[in-house]
Amino acid sequence: MSAVLSEERVLPAEPRSALEARRLVRRLLEQAGAERFAEATELAVSELVTNAVVHAGGEVRLRVRCDPQAVRVEVDDTSSHRPVPRHWTTTSGTGRGLHLLTDCVDVWDVDMRPGAGKTVWFEIGGSHTRDPHDSAATADSATGVVEVELRGVPLLMHHAWQEHAAGLLREHLLLRLDEDLAALDEHAAASDALNLLHEQLPVPPLHDDGEAIMADAVEPAVSAERLVLRVPAASVAHFEVLSEALASALQHAREGRLLAPPTQPEIELMRVWLCGEVLGQAEGAAPTAWRSTGLDVGRPATPRLVGSAAVAAIVDADPVIVTDERHDIVGVSPTVAAFLGYDDPAALVGRRVLAVVPARFHQAHVAGTTMHASHGRDVLLDQVVRVPMVRADGSEVEAAFEVTVHRVDADDRVFVARFLLD
Repeated sequence: MSAVLSEERVLPAEPRSALEARRLVRRLLEQAGAERFAEATELAVSELVTNAVVHAGGEVRLRVRCDPQAVRVEVDDTSSHRPVPRHWTTTSGTGRGLHLLTDCVDVWDVDMRPGAGKTVWFEIGGSHTRDPHDSAATADSATGVVEVELRGVPLLMHHAWQEHAAGLLREHLLLRLDEDLAALDEHAAASDALNLLHEQLPVPPLHDDGEAIMADAVEPAVSAERLVLRVPAASVAHFEVLSEALASALQHAREGRLLAPPTQPEIELMRVWLCGEVLGQAEGAAPTAWRSTGLDVGRPATPRLVGSAAVAAIVDADPVIVTDERHDIVGVSPTVAAFLGYDDPAALVGRRVLAVVPARFHQAHVAGTTMHASHGRDVLLDQVVRVPMVRADGSEVEAAFEVTVHRVDADDRVFVARFLLD
């Protein structure tokens, strides 16, 4: 049988809606004699419905029209954010949905419906022309927008955080769904806040070459002195949801309940600052620059691996600095301590490794370690690097070392910087 068929259905904001959408398009395509489009259409509609459920919340409206030569699918949701392909690395655990959509279909686009959400549509086969009723409206009204002034924005850290946060939020949602369907609404609100930041904060140049990183990933090139973030009034409260959801997700990650790792303390400080600036300025507070918060280079609670036999064996064997996965220093060889101007290695043990990193490289270090934890980006691992380091008296000294990763037990890894000393 071959025919021109169409169907419209409202799907609930539940994970099973993606399966229902796949079944609907397969049935219609078979009835229309267009089975050859079934696999690609199912993949594409599953991605769009899943994104609508996860990121928008609320009901999803699905429209399908097909004949033997072509299929057109439209998915309406209530989110005001235009989907944008995120250029995460190939090892990232999230952010590939729109790339998959592009690979599956012949053409796709987004029609914004101001005040009512958006329609994401795609076509496979046919002439790929837009229907006359498709809306081209994209402009938002300036009414009800809060302008938030962000000062000293750490752009490189923000980019690294975006990828890590997206993965954490998705895993956190899956963990909670079995117990609480309200998690979908909270996830949609958190995603709204995260998307507002992603859409408006620029991304600094990212390099895969170690020398280019050392040359370009330094202050002030990786920060913005001043940016204005435009937040719809209805989205302001979502920044509190985002901060609380990520705090909960990080706690679950520390307890080993998520695949995503915990992030660096400095990244957590940045998240609190960003969300706090939106919430505070919406209530009339004055802007507070990120620089005024400082980065935590002091002495935290003693890391768990300090004093472990495995770390002691590494320190005894070579001139090294050993850090744990939080990048707290857990071991220092006496020769390296002396090289950095310390009489006793204990003066460094327990501190953040940022204590020996020049301030202009702090962002590069925090962002790099965050991206390594998120998806294994390892541009500066397993090769000799030559960088300045901060000595005990605040002066700098050129150092050469190679950083490698060692697993010390079933649960813990350490990063070992082995120095090349004369």
